[in-house]
Amino acid sequence: MKQTFQMLSTDLKRAFGSIGFLIAAAGIWIVYYSGARTEMLHAPDVLLLFKYSAGASGINTIQILLCVLPYTTSFCSDWNSKYIMPVVIRSGTYRYAWSKIISCALSSGASIALGILLFILPFTLRIPLVSAEAGNFEAFATRTLGGELLQNDHYIAYFAIYIYLAFLSGAFWSVVGLCASAYISNKFVALFTPFIGLYVLSLITYQFPPYLQLNKVTNGDFRIGSTSASLIYATLLIVALLAVVGFFFVKTVKKRLSNE
Repeated sequence: MKQTFQMLSTDLKRAFGSIGFLIAAAGIWIVYYSGARTEMLHAPDVLLLFKYSAGASGINTIQILLCVLPYTTSFCSDWNSKYIMPVVIRSGTYRYAWSKIISCALSSGASIALGILLFILPFTLRIPLVSAEAGNFEAFATRTLGGELLQNDHYIAYFAIYIYLAFLSGAFWSVVGLCASAYISNKFVALFTPFIGLYVLSLITYQFPPYLQLNKVTNGDFRIGSTSASLIYATLLIVALLAVVGFFFVKTVKKRLSNE
């Protein structure tokens, strides 16, 4: 157990202390800021700016391209530098692989969440977080996931839903890139596989119900019963997908090490 925590602690420090983490968070802030710039002068509240920017064309793709920066290439770096060998000898393959998965998922998801917060918080100094008198308030309160939270004045909780879903998206797609790098230890493979995967998955599932389209689930553009039920479903779906991808990563790492 002690070795597990030591390994995870080392990976988390590498992930959250990386320049890639800072670039990803700054990139997310820039993307959201750019998406909302045409509405900034006359927006009645932060909610309008956030929803307007989040709905901008291509923002999902850019988020996927940025979320892989913190730690998705870590296996490539370890493998190509042979750093992996002494580490695995000390800790074991399973500890090594799952530590990579957890660190990659947490750092990537956190970079997106931080970037969104950096976008939201400065605006709260000059305009309200949510204005019930705003023209679009009724539409957001009745047609979006978590709308009842707006109706009951739980504004922070409403924003937390979408930040949480963005966190899940970043966590999943970064691990997809990590897994791909176990098959082909190339940083470009690790960085661009999630982007390709998002495109292919969107093509395959575009006619599926919203709750079966991963991009709609992570955008909050779906509903299964109550808000709580929808969030539980989204969490279980992403965790299940992460477990599957993680299994293949662990299996591939073990196979490659056994052939060395």
